[in-house]
Amino acid sequence: MSKTKRLINLMILIHDRKKFNVAELAEEFGVSYRTILRDLEELSSLGVPLYSETGAGGGYFLLHEKFLPPIVFSEEEAIAMFFAYQSLQFYGALPFEAESKAALKKFYHHLPNETKKQIDEMKERIVLWNPHRIDSQSPALLKTLLKAATTKSTVEISYRSFNGVHSRIISPVGLYSYNGYWFCPAYCHKREAYRLFRADRIEAAEFKEHHQLPPTNKITLKDWLQPYRKTEEYALKLIVKLDREGIRRGKSELDLEYLIEEDKDGTGKINTTIPETEASYFAEILWGLGNHVKVQEPVEIIDIFKEKLEDMASLYSEELRNV
Repeated sequence: MSKTKRLINLMILIHDRKKFNVAELAEEFGVSYRTILRDLEELSSLGVPLYSETGAGGGYFLLHEKFLPPIVFSEEEAIAMFFAYQSLQFYGALPFEAESKAALKKFYHHLPNETKKQIDEMKERIVLWNPHRIDSQSPALLKTLLKAATTKSTVEISYRSFNGVHSRIISPVGLYSYNGYWFCPAYCHKREAYRLFRADRIEAAEFKEHHQLPPTNKITLKDWLQPYRKTEEYALKLIVKLDREGIRRGKSELDLEYLIEEDKDGTGKINTTIPETEASYFAEILWGLGNHVKVQEPVEIIDIFKEKLEDMASLYSEELRNV
């Protein structure tokens, strides 16, 4: 057995056993005691967290179980993995930013030279781009929100909205990235309902121990991202007509994509129900589509549009009079 293959098999065995002694390993691999000692020293220098104890009951121990055994990739798989990692560089912040950069560097370093050449050439030909926002989120804050979601914990946040910074206690569902921003759906204990928080507007987040959990704590991020479901809370009828350009732009909006019904001529419509509390949110999204949409219902969104038109007319009326 070659040394490289022996080291790989030794790493796998160590990961499975967690505790072992040199004599056992030497017998199992058919090599000398000294050879196994040198192998263990080499693995330790590569970052395998080993600890030794002398005396009765002693031996070698794996310090913790977060060490992963080696994985063999084909050349195509290695290239795919590299670009999956590389795509993360365009995010303004990541929950595990330092770790992802270190992993990418380590992964690239151990690739064969021929594979490195292919990757270096492909880096100039393909980019998995994501808008880079100047007001980026804090990686540490994203990590806190993600940990709260995975451990089903509550956090107290300082949230910046248009009318100031407010304190909220939330139970995060998870994190997702869209159009360069990170979003955190969460149960808001003040509003007693699920709300969507933009992570770059969260100025601080601290775990809140022994706080009550949401009444329904089984919602997942996948549930949140599904098309709106009709419930008793969804009291407003939303009916919108879209021309072809409205269809094209609307499909790039996460919260409209699944609601659009496209007709054979390329135009389309939205016919659904939304919560009354979300009227202003949908008004902002639809307003961004300009004159390529016409809202027929609800009157709440139509009134918001009228106010915006009046504000714009007032903004430019003085300039028009001076022309």
